[in-house]
Amino acid sequence: MEDPINVLCVDDDVSIVEMIKMGLEADGMNVSSAGDGAEALEVLQNEPIDVVLLDIMMPRVDGWMALMEIRNNPLTADIPVIMLTAKTQDLAKILAFKQGVQQYVTKPFNLMELSARVRSLVRGRPRPLAPGVGSETDFRKLAVRKGGRTVLLNIDDIVYISAKNKSTYVHTYENQYLVDLTLTELEGKLSRENFERVHRSYMINLNKVKEILRVDGAYVVVVTDRDETQIPVARRQVRDFRGSVGI
Repeated sequence: MEDPINVLCVDDDVSIVEMIKMGLEADGMNVSSAGDGAEALEVLQNEPIDVVLLDIMMPRVDGWMALMEIRNNPLTADIPVIMLTAKTQDLAKILAFKQGVQQYVTKPFNLMELSARVRSLVRGRPRPLAPGVGSETDFRKLAVRKGGRTVLLNIDDIVYISAKNKSTYVHTYENQYLVDLTLTELEGKLSRENFERVHRSYMINLNKVKEILRVDGAYVVVVTDRDETQIPVARRQVRDFRGSVGI
């Protein structure tokens, strides 16, 4: 028996996602979902996907940005994408096809027709390998905001992360960005990376540590941003921090 087709539905409208999920699963497909482009890129990193159904207007990372990242990543560049959107303007369609979309479907749509479109894109194509098979490349970017724009920031460019007044900020060598996650959420997200929680308000990239100081019996980390920011290590974090840096 042939393996079921794996579809990723990317839309911030839960009702549309549930309708698509119900219709395509009734037709024997597996359907994963994501509420925006950032979530979609994470799913593509962790699950074998045959076809992506991609909305345009979404919070954080929209469909255009997600499509650009999908096409720029060698692991996902060949995955067929159906743009599924309420935008009916010819300019949007032309832009979508120029950026590598296989099909463009406007809302409202017929589920039977959508299912047929998905099957037509998969027919005769090699099925994707599970993520991590045959490649060591991971999607290692984080959606951040600055000046009203959302950008995808390379995780390796992050020097440290801070929390202040119920907001979380990501700091690179020169810039500061707002991120829509708490410090605790980022701690979980970056658990496989070389990041260490050193204070209730700070995480640091251990690869960006310039110097470790002893000030009044406590540890202070100097990081490699433009200002050489000094970050205190909380007493409850000292043991883990010393183990991580080998002191």
